[in-house]
Amino acid sequence: MAITVCGPACTLETKNSGRACGDPQQSYAGAVLETYEVNGYDDSDLIAAVWDGERVTAREYASTRGWTYHNGASVDATPQVQAAALAWYRRRLLPHVFEIEQTRAAAPRVGRHVRSLTRRGKNVGITGEVRWIGPDRYARGCGERVGIAIPGEDTLRFLPAHSVAVLDPEPVDEQALRDYAATARPASWRCALDFA
Repeated sequence: MAITVCGPACTLETKNSGRACGDPQQSYAGAVLETYEVNGYDDSDLIAAVWDGERVTAREYASTRGWTYHNGASVDATPQVQAAALAWYRRRLLPHVFEIEQTRAAAPRVGRHVRSLTRRGKNVGITGEVRWIGPDRYARGCGERVGIAIPGEDTLRFLPAHSVAVLDPEPVDEQALRDYAATARPASWRCALDFA
């Protein structure tokens, strides 16, 4: 069925009579991958994830904000469209997974050696081992703080986690990430919209 919306030639008389739409217009035939609803505070929007020939995109086909009773969509993606969308998803997933893993590998953790990135104060340029990680109650938002053990000192020095650089990050297994991305399937096509 693809996406069907009520066209401009459908009059108010037809809309209010309960009869079928007088001007149905179809789009994305054979390209609808998934349909879902986005619930707002007062209204809901009905969205279809579609393959537009280049990427997976979202198209709103109905809403409770106005009259859209004749509008509808159904999943009807052909195997060729599904294969093209999956290939696009996997190509877009690989750099995203690399970035996440590199960020995770460079994050401060207990036992890692770090260097302070601060430019002034008593913690300029210090290096040491992370012994504690906890919530940063002094910052706006929800950051973390690290406690660093400095050789020759009995107490920990505390810094915001974003103010330290890890000196010994974990290596990232690029081949394992490539293998993962080559076989990955989206749990929902909604997550593929993040890569568009």
